[in-house]
Amino acid sequence: MIFRVQVIRNNGFMLIEVLIALALFGLSAVYLVDGAFVAARTIRVMKDTREMEQDLLWVRGEIFKDPDYEKIKDGGDIQSLSMGEVRWETEVEMSDVLDVYQVTLTLEYEGNEELGFEGGERVSQMYLFRPTWGQNGDFSSERTRLLEDKKDKIREIQEQRRRQ
Repeated sequence: MIFRVQVIRNNGFMLIEVLIALALFGLSAVYLVDGAFVAARTIRVMKDTREMEQDLLWVRGEIFKDPDYEKIKDGGDIQSLSMGEVRWETEVEMSDVLDVYQVTLTLEYEGNEELGFEGGERVSQMYLFRPTWGQNGDFSSERTRLLEDKKDKIREIQEQRRRQ
Protein backbone atom coordinates (compact mmCIF):
# COMPACT_ATOMS: atom_id res chain seq x y z
CA MET A 1 0.00 0.00 0.00
CA ILE A 2 1.25 3.32 -0.93
CA PHE A 3 0.15 6.35 1.02
CA ARG A 4 0.18 9.60 -0.64
CA VAL A 5 0.41 12.75 1.35
CA GLN A 6 -1.12 15.67 -0.27
CA VAL A 7 0.22 19.08 0.57
CA ILE A 8 -2.32 21.80 0.31
CA ARG A 9 -0.84 25.12 -0.57
CA ASN A 10 -2.66 28.23 0.49
CA ASN A 11 -1.85 31.51 -1.07
CA GLY A 12 -3.35 33.57 1.83
CA PHE A 13 -2.56 34.11 5.49
CA MET A 14 -4.11 32.25 8.34
CA LEU A 15 -6.45 34.11 10.67
CA ILE A 16 -4.02 33.95 13.61
CA GLU A 17 -1.26 35.53 11.52
CA VAL A 18 -3.52 38.40 10.54
CA LEU A 19 -4.58 38.98 14.17
CA ILE A 20 -0.97 39.01 15.40
CA ALA A 21 0.01 41.45 12.65
CA LEU A 22 -2.90 43.76 13.54
CA ALA A 23 -2.01 43.61 17.25
CA LEU A 24 1.62 44.53 16.54
CA PHE A 25 0.56 47.36 14.25
CA GLY A 26 -1.89 48.66 16.87
CA LEU A 27 0.74 48.66 19.63
CA SER A 28 3.25 50.38 17.36
CA ALA A 29 0.72 53.04 16.41
CA VAL A 30 -0.19 53.69 20.07
CA TYR A 31 3.46 54.13 21.09
CA LEU A 32 4.18 56.32 18.08
CA VAL A 33 1.25 58.64 18.80
CA ASP A 34 2.09 58.72 22.53
CA GLY A 35 5.69 59.63 21.70
CA ALA A 36 4.50 62.47 19.50
CA PHE A 37 2.27 63.81 22.29
CA VAL A 38 5.11 63.58 24.83
CA ALA A 39 7.42 65.45 22.46
CA ALA A 40 4.81 68.17 21.85
CA ARG A 41 4.14 68.54 25.59
CA THR A 42 7.88 68.74 26.33
CA ILE A 43 8.39 71.43 23.71
CA ARG A 44 5.52 73.47 25.16
CA VAL A 45 6.87 73.14 28.72
CA MET A 46 10.36 74.12 27.58
CA LYS A 47 8.97 77.16 25.76
CA ASP A 48 6.97 78.20 28.84
CA THR A 49 10.00 77.70 31.08
CA ARG A 50 12.17 79.74 28.73
CA GLU A 51 9.61 82.57 28.71
CA MET A 52 9.40 82.47 32.51
CA GLU A 53 13.19 82.57 32.84
CA GLN A 54 13.40 85.49 30.42
CA ASP A 55 10.72 87.30 32.39
CA LEU A 56 12.58 86.76 35.67
CA LEU A 57 15.85 87.92 34.10
CA TRP A 58 14.11 91.05 32.85
CA VAL A 59 12.69 91.72 36.33
CA ARG A 60 16.13 91.25 37.90
CA GLY A 61 17.64 93.64 35.35
CA GLU A 62 14.99 96.26 36.09
CA ILE A 63 15.56 95.96 39.83
CA PHE A 64 19.33 96.46 39.63
CA LYS A 65 19.19 99.08 36.88
CA ASP A 66 19.08 101.85 39.47
CA PRO A 67 22.40 102.10 41.37
CA ASP A 68 20.75 103.76 44.41
CA TYR A 69 20.97 101.48 47.45
CA GLU A 70 18.05 103.20 49.20
CA LYS A 71 15.64 102.14 46.45
CA ILE A 72 16.88 98.56 46.41
CA LYS A 73 17.08 97.78 50.13
CA ASP A 74 13.35 98.16 50.78
CA GLY A 75 12.15 95.83 48.03
CA GLY A 76 8.97 96.48 46.12
CA ASP A 77 6.65 95.35 43.36
CA ILE A 78 7.20 95.29 39.62
CA GLN A 79 4.85 94.36 36.81
CA SER A 80 6.43 91.74 34.56
CA LEU A 81 5.62 91.19 30.93
CA SER A 82 3.82 87.85 31.16
CA MET A 83 3.88 86.68 34.79
CA GLY A 84 1.87 89.40 36.44
CA GLU A 85 3.04 91.25 39.50
CA VAL A 86 6.36 90.23 41.04
CA ARG A 87 7.15 91.12 44.65
CA TRP A 88 10.85 91.34 45.43
CA GLU A 89 13.05 91.68 48.49
CA THR A 90 16.80 91.97 48.84
CA GLU A 91 19.34 91.17 51.52
CA VAL A 92 22.63 92.97 51.02
CA GLU A 93 25.85 92.12 52.84
CA MET A 94 29.40 93.33 52.33
CA SER A 95 31.90 90.83 51.03
CA ASP A 96 35.63 90.71 51.76
CA VAL A 97 36.29 92.53 48.50
CA LEU A 98 35.98 96.30 48.51
CA ASP A 99 32.73 97.59 46.94
CA VAL A 100 31.52 94.06 46.11
CA TYR A 101 28.29 93.12 47.85
CA GLN A 102 26.60 89.77 48.30
CA VAL A 103 22.96 90.23 47.35
CA THR A 104 20.20 87.71 47.97
CA LEU A 105 17.21 88.50 45.77
CA THR A 106 13.86 86.87 46.51
CA LEU A 107 11.22 87.08 43.80
CA GLU A 108 7.62 86.03 44.50
CA TYR A 109 5.46 85.89 41.40
CA GLU A 110 1.74 85.29 40.92
CA GLY A 111 1.93 83.40 37.66
CA ASN A 112 -0.40 83.56 34.70
CA GLU A 113 -3.11 80.95 34.22
CA GLU A 114 -3.68 81.91 30.58
CA LEU A 115 -0.06 81.19 29.69
CA GLY A 116 0.27 78.26 32.08
CA PHE A 117 2.71 79.86 34.54
CA GLU A 118 2.18 78.79 38.12
CA GLY A 119 2.98 81.18 40.92
CA GLY A 120 6.09 80.59 42.94
CA GLU A 121 9.22 81.96 44.50
CA ARG A 122 12.75 82.25 43.19
CA VAL A 123 15.79 83.01 45.35
CA SER A 124 18.98 84.16 43.64
CA GLN A 125 22.30 84.94 45.22
CA MET A 126 24.80 87.11 43.39
CA TYR A 127 27.75 89.40 43.86
CA LEU A 128 27.44 92.98 42.64
CA PHE A 129 30.11 95.62 42.22
CA ARG A 130 28.53 98.86 43.45
CA PRO A 131 31.02 101.56 44.53
CA THR A 132 28.20 104.02 45.33
CA TRP A 133 26.69 101.76 47.99
CA GLY A 134 29.74 102.24 50.22
CA GLN A 135 28.69 105.84 50.88
CA ASN A 136 25.47 104.61 52.50
CA GLY A 137 25.31 104.65 56.29
CA ASP A 138 24.68 100.90 56.43
CA PHE A 139 28.09 100.16 54.91
CA SER A 140 30.32 103.22 55.41
CA SER A 141 31.97 102.08 58.66
CA GLU A 142 32.40 98.53 57.43
CA ARG A 143 33.80 99.80 54.12
CA THR A 144 36.26 102.05 55.97
CA ARG A 145 37.39 99.12 58.12
CA LEU A 146 37.79 96.91 55.05
CA LEU A 147 39.73 99.65 53.25
CA GLU A 148 42.09 100.03 56.23
CA ASP A 149 42.61 96.26 56.35
CA LYS A 150 43.52 96.24 52.65
CA LYS A 151 45.94 99.17 53.12
CA ASP A 152 47.58 97.35 56.04
CA LYS A 153 47.92 94.23 53.92
CA ILE A 154 49.55 96.24 51.10
CA ARG A 155 52.01 97.83 53.58
CA GLU A 156 52.82 94.40 54.96
CA ILE A 157 53.55 93.04 51.47
CA GLN A 158 55.72 96.08 50.67
CA GLU A 159 57.70 95.54 53.89
CA GLN A 160 58.29 91.90 52.99
CA ARG A 161 59.57 92.88 49.54
CA ARG A 162 61.96 95.47 51.02
CA ARG A 163 63.44 92.84 53.35
CA GLN A 164 64.19 90.49 50.48
